[in-house]
Amino acid sequence: MSSDADQGERAAGESTGATTSADATDAPLAPYPPNLDPPWLHFTGMMADLIDFGERALATRDVCRVRMLGRGDQYAVGHPDHIKRVLVTEREKFRKSRDFRIAFGEGLLTVEGEEWRAQRDAMQPLFTRDSVLGYADGIVEQVQRRVDRWADGQRLDLQREFTDLALDVLFATVLGRELELDGDRRLRESAEHLHEWFQPTSYLLPEWMPTPARRRFKRAKRTLEAEAERLLDERAGEAPADPAEAEDLLSLLVGLREAGVADSGMLTDERLRDQMVTIVFAGHDTTTTTLTFSFWALANHPEIRERFHAEIDALDGPPTVDDLDDLPVTERVVTETLRLYPPVYQLPRLTTEPVVFDGYRVPEDELVGLAIRHVHRDPRFYDDPDTFRPSRWDGDLRSELHDFAYAPFGGGPRICIGRQFALLEAKLTLATIGQQYDLGWLGENDADGEPPVSPEMTLRMEPGQEFLVTER
Repeated sequence: MSSDADQGERAAGESTGATTSADATDAPLAPYPPNLDPPWLHFTGMMADLIDFGERALATRDVCRVRMLGRGDQYAVGHPDHIKRVLVTEREKFRKSRDFRIAFGEGLLTVEGEEWRAQRDAMQPLFTRDSVLGYADGIVEQVQRRVDRWADGQRLDLQREFTDLALDVLFATVLGRELELDGDRRLRESAEHLHEWFQPTSYLLPEWMPTPARRRFKRAKRTLEAEAERLLDERAGEAPADPAEAEDLLSLLVGLREAGVADSGMLTDERLRDQMVTIVFAGHDTTTTTLTFSFWALANHPEIRERFHAEIDALDGPPTVDDLDDLPVTERVVTETLRLYPPVYQLPRLTTEPVVFDGYRVPEDELVGLAIRHVHRDPRFYDDPDTFRPSRWDGDLRSELHDFAYAPFGGGPRICIGRQFALLEAKLTLATIGQQYDLGWLGENDADGEPPVSPEMTLRMEPGQEFLVTER
């Protein structure tokens, strides 16, 4: 985090708000951070530690620019007011970056305007609160199915194990197809390799430059597209006549195609495949990261773990929908984990016209990163921000916070459609596993007590970090 002196330079941090077109033309460009190496050396800092580089870049101002090798300047903003402008009040001045389309084609994450609205409206019925709660038993069943294989004294790479678990849940509930616990490896590996386009060792290089990670990404995307096509064809003729009656996403997409919606161009066969690839990635990755860091936090904070275990031990059997209101400690653990370790630690957007933040100009067609993790750890909004303290959510903090001081799922009209599913899955999985096992951290934290992280497209724990399974 930045020092008190740094914070003083930007005072209370209220943004200057929107500006006129004339202001956007006359304002100076956002500055390079004074506390970093010269711009032509920014690349080395990013490669060494992307998270630390981002924190230092925004240490003295809420808007800055940095130089990326082969890509030119990129801008960053680090105040909730700025995030709100980008996602809500001035969202027409920003659009998704090209990298999203490379990864996800024309799926819900990437399309804009009326096409996005049509896709969102078509898929929304499966993600209402009532629909999501209907997945609860299926989630617990899939979690139990996997953890029944664990043994006392076993060592697990939780990032890898929870990746498999989250895919189990996603396919069985949302896609209506149960994966083999020891099978479907090609599919599972392909879901993982969608990260490869955004590996720092590749992402910071010019787009045209081939790398092993980019080749793995392209193979993975082809594999998932072929699987999506196979599943869609397999379900053909079985979908309900009214797509609104579909019980899972696969049936919904097939129903839309067979009902003729695809003929309108809003959901062509290609876009249906893109939706499947998007859901496979977005539907498992956030939960994987949240679960991994939640158990890391519980392992490193025994007093919180004690309260967590006391709460879930009071349940009458495995957790159900009826138990959700009786799990406040579990819910606060998830909330605090998402604050400290938001899977989407930075949201990228491209400007569609010049924009001014705090008196500094960002030109048209430039990449702006919304520093979600940075804002989540800003002492202007949180006391002792780097400490894992779920109890901070006991009182009125949520209502007192700026709307975008806590934004692990983004915000505005394009807030993550699956956020309620992800939160339900995380809560039920923590409770189901915690009833049976204690997971001890066997890795090493850094000097500040932080776990080893890997900032890819989403924030993850570094591969190979092990936990010890202890039967309770």
